[in-house]
Amino acid sequence: MGSGALGLQTMQNEFSTARMRAVWNDEERLRKICLVERTVAQVQAEQGMIPTEAAQKIQEICRYESIHMRKLYVSAAKAGHFLAGFVQYMKGLLGKEGEFIHYGMASQDILDTAMMLQLRDAHQIVVESLRKIGRELVRIATEHKHTVAVGRGHGGHSPSTTIGFRAVVILNELDRYLTRLQEVESFIFTGVIGGVVGTQAALGQQGAVIEAEVLQRLNLSVPEVYWHTQRDRFVEYGHIMTMVSGMLQKLGQDLFDLSRGEIQEYAEPYFEGRQASTVLPTKRNPYLCEAVVNLGNLVQNQMSLLYQAQRVMHEKDTIAWRNIWVALPEMCMYLSAQLNYSYTLLHQGTFQLDQIEKNLYLDGGMKMSERLMMALAPHIGKQSAHQLMYEIANQARIDQVTFNEAVSQNERIQQYYTSDELAQLLDPHTYIGAAVEKTEHILKLFAQRHPEI
Repeated sequence: MGSGALGLQTMQNEFSTARMRAVWNDEERLRKICLVERTVAQVQAEQGMIPTEAAQKIQEICRYESIHMRKLYVSAAKAGHFLAGFVQYMKGLLGKEGEFIHYGMASQDILDTAMMLQLRDAHQIVVESLRKIGRELVRIATEHKHTVAVGRGHGGHSPSTTIGFRAVVILNELDRYLTRLQEVESFIFTGVIGGVVGTQAALGQQGAVIEAEVLQRLNLSVPEVYWHTQRDRFVEYGHIMTMVSGMLQKLGQDLFDLSRGEIQEYAEPYFEGRQASTVLPTKRNPYLCEAVVNLGNLVQNQMSLLYQAQRVMHEKDTIAWRNIWVALPEMCMYLSAQLNYSYTLLHQGTFQLDQIEKNLYLDGGMKMSERLMMALAPHIGKQSAHQLMYEIANQARIDQVTFNEAVSQNERIQQYYTSDELAQLLDPHTYIGAAVEKTEHILKLFAQRHPEI
């Protein structure tokens, strides 16, 4: 139990998911450490390095179920070094065969390899969650392929877009992250048995064989050289997680803005019993959207620690190494909550179609000035048309009339277009460019690249 949000039972579900916490808890860490130690002992026995009887005893005893946690904590505290305390504790359980556990290993061999096994489990959660979000984006893009909405830039109205097109812009980015995560698996999920300075001196001529066999049994890649001082695998994965988080942060921010009382184009899910305020019983605050944005800040903040972890002195130090123990689990946990919230927003939130339609006309037609400008360009020139739109818009503000009214009364424009033609040019539904075609194209590409989704 800790004092931070992740350590408090009253708060941890807001900042992580139970499934991801189960990857990074004491039990799972010890399970992975025991698994690596058992696998090392088994291979060493097969290579004739340690007695078969010792390896068999290690297989039986070196398991989480054999550990008395309080006694292990005391052993680690006395040693002032967790893995040294762990080995000493196991030696006590193993008896004389305890001389052969952790044989020729460096602590970092075990801890880094075990952490990679944990990260691989976390990776599965991230990938599964991204696939779920991808399915929701595909659904939304398909259902709302033709749903015209206000485009927004710099906080104001811009020419029309569609809900479907917005969805595939995010889907296309998600596509890249899913692909990238799959591409880096063989590089990232790599174990290491290098010994204290990476030369495998304690294992003699059998070092390379033992490393390869152990890592193959753990289904991890075999490194070209030890990577105790190469932290780029953790940094690379963290960097991808941070980009995923940034994508979700934009999604959360956009949905938050669309939830605002002045806009009301989106509503996050509310169920019987859910409340938003102890003061205003009528409130329905977009707390899920806010959480997605906030969690992105937390993920990004931890990334700086991972970058600093690359500054390893000589062959080993814990100054940089300790950063990873803090940053990587927290990033995974924050991201798990962010992914979960984002899925809920997409799966159960609703787009308010009547309000989306109503908002298309709030600016009195200003958003259609580009279209009218380009229509006038062949007649009077593009820059001249731009200036004319600028003057009409300014005068409309002064006269307190809509842009559409000012345009319809402009004698110069009347030379080229009838009132019916102007109405068509100023209709926001008819100026969405290639939004539908682009939506269909991205949906097709995504289906080709990720048929499992």
